[in-house]
Formats: sequence, structure tokens, C-alpha cells
Amino acid sequence: MGIPKYIYLFIALAVILFITFFIRDWTVFYQCGAVESCLKDSSQYQHITKFLVPVIVAAMTIFIGKRAVGVRDRRFLQAAFAMIVCADACFKIGHNYVIPFEENTGEFISFGIIFFLLAQLLLVFRHTRVSEEDRSFPWILFFPLAIAISMAVLYLFGIYDSIMFFASISYGPFLLCSLYAAWKSASTGFYPQRNARQIMLGMIFFTCCDFLTGLSLMTGADHSGQEIMAVISNNFIWCFYTPALILLALSGYRHYD
Repeated sequence: MGIPKYIYLFIALAVILFITFFIRDWTVFYQCGAVESCLKDSSQYQHITKFLVPVIVAAMTIFIGKRAVGVRDRRFLQAAFAMIVCADACFKIGHNYVIPFEENTGEFISFGIIFFLLAQLLLVFRHTRVSEEDRSFPWILFFPLAIAISMAVLYLFGIYDSIMFFASISYGPFLLCSLYAAWKSASTGFYPQRNARQIMLGMIFFTCCDFLTGLSLMTGADHSGQEIMAVISNNFIWCFYTPALILLALSGYRHYD
């Protein structure tokens, strides 16, 4: 069956949006430098179009149908993309429009990270399966789950009071496990080699994207003298995130090697 031709229209639309907001990001940077209020006022187009890209790519997974590697594989992928859309809704819509600029303390960023954590959890389940009937629990999840539970307990006992700290520390181990699972997906024998390559490359790009996201957050407006680094890192995030989403979505369509 392969990939239907109309799916390439989704990809083309996502790429066109990426090109337009990538150019706009650097135009705004040239105009505003690292002045946060100017960047926010000049980035409305980017917020909307960046949110539309994961929505468009998630729609690609809805049309997989009988072209899937397997029924449960398709469901895991669609559920993961549902979490990704929720995460980007928090990052791009909630963070920028729901809470006023002067009152924004990062609540939606924290919830966005948690949604991404759930997406990686689902992707680990997807990429560690060795057959369509495989319902085993991935052993590599014990370590990140132990960290997340420990962080949750510390939060409940008041050792720290930042949800973003909990989300950020918990997310890293899930991302690394997801990267490892993607890397090993070719050796499970479940995925055709082309699907496995798309999974592996998709997660490599996803990891690079998250590295830049972390760098942007760590060198943001609260860190004097490092704001320019935060803006530059932020402008390159989607160079990795867009192909990561497309590759992962395409990996849901069975390829015949």
C-alpha cells in the first residue's frame, strides 16, 4: 500500500509553514534583538503557525488506516501525537495567550513538558514491541518512572515547590529511554527497516530539538546577558522538531523493504 499521495500535501503544507515562520523568526530577531516584550508582540504569526505544524502532522497519523505496521502500533502513534498536540497547545497557545504577559510564570510550559513526557512514554511502548501481540512492559521504563515518582514524592513533601522543576527533571530520563528504544527498533524484527530508520532519525531530531529547548529555557530572560543565546536557540528548535514529527508520522505507514 505505502504512503498515499495526498499525505505528501500535508507534508508540503507543514514545510511551507516552517519556512515562513523560520524566516519570520529571524526577521523579528533582527528587529527586536533579545528584548522580550518586542519579541512577544512581534511573534503572533509564529505562535499560531508553529502550533498548526504538529496538528497537520498529527492528522497524517489519522489517515494511516490499514497501511499501518499494526493496529496497536497505529494506536500508540496516534496517542503519542495527541499528547504532542496538547503539549504544543500549552507551549504556543496557553503560554502566549491565556495568561497575560506580565503574570506569566510558566505554568503552561510545565504542563507542556508533562504532555511531552507522556508522548515519550507512549513512544517507548511503541518502539520496544517485538510483535503485534506484544503486551509486555518495557523494562527500560523502570528507571525514568522511579525518578518521576521520587520527584513527585519530594514535591508532595514540600522539598521543592516548582512544577516546572519536577517536569524538567522527570522528562530527561524519558527522552533518553525513548531515544534508546528508537535506536534499537531496527533489531526487534517488528518494523521494516525503512520504518525503523524513520523512527531512529525522528527521535534523534526530537532529542536535538529538546536540547535546544532546554538551552533556550536555561538562558532566557531571567539570566542576564544570555538572552541572545536563548533567542538563537529558540529559532533553531523547529529545524529539528519539524522533521522529527514528519519522520515519526511516516514511520506509522508500513514500508516494504
